[in-house]
Amino acid sequence: MSEVATAPPSDGESPREKLLTAGVATGLGWGAIVITFALLLPVIFAVRQLGLPFPTSTLALTALELVVGQVLVMGGLSVVYLSYTGRGLDYVPIRRPSLLEALAIVAAPFAVILVTGIVTQLSLLVGVEPSQHALGNLGDVDPQFYLYMIPLVIFIVGPFEELLYRGVVQARLRESFGPAAAILLASLIFAAIHIPAHGFGAAGLGPTAASMAALVGGSIVFGGLYEWTENLTVVALVHGLYNSILLALLYVVTVYGPEMQELAGATEPALAVVGL
Repeated sequence: MSEVATAPPSDGESPREKLLTAGVATGLGWGAIVITFALLLPVIFAVRQLGLPFPTSTLALTALELVVGQVLVMGGLSVVYLSYTGRGLDYVPIRRPSLLEALAIVAAPFAVILVTGIVTQLSLLVGVEPSQHALGNLGDVDPQFYLYMIPLVIFIVGPFEELLYRGVVQARLRESFGPAAAILLASLIFAAIHIPAHGFGAAGLGPTAASMAALVGGSIVFGGLYEWTENLTVVALVHGLYNSILLALLYVVTVYGPEMQELAGATEPALAVVGL
């Protein structure tokens, strides 16, 4: 790992410099979402206006969005920022996991599920049901869709989201604020960029806030794991496996939902979708 990546927090930075750092980190986080919309929406509009062939299946559209939003935009934004600031790709530590890290990869997804589950249950106890991710509101989609999504979240979502939000955003915040504050700030940014996937708050302030709180909790686990291992490979795989477990749960809920509700009562699938 490079010296830049392990640089201690700068205690000599002025409040204005720290505010600028937080602004840049937030801009990187939200910039990925804005740029993705800016690229996709005009293309979709033009294709429809011209009557050109365009994929219509949910899987194809989702895959297209992931390739553009995660690979091209998040990956490209990370590379451009690291190059522009002179940090270089060595700023992001990527290596083969050790045996201990491999064990963490297996166990950590369940730790994230536990944290998000606790936050979700606390929300339900106070009468607030978290809003659902868009993947939980796809209507009559073939349940196989959730299984087909698993390779995409392992090889695209996990690596490229973690590259930007942990490898770049959290690492840059660490230089100014230290590890603990960097984890929290990066988690807040990471949760906030999921608001569009939760209908831009259409479910209401309370449900959306409950979902964002669960996302912050899970993201703190990702951030803590990254600080501990100093290895993006670990947290990328944990993120991908976590989302894979949620997708598998969505498949089970979709296919066997009626039977499960008879056994467990009116169980809501919110826990299975809130973390996506």
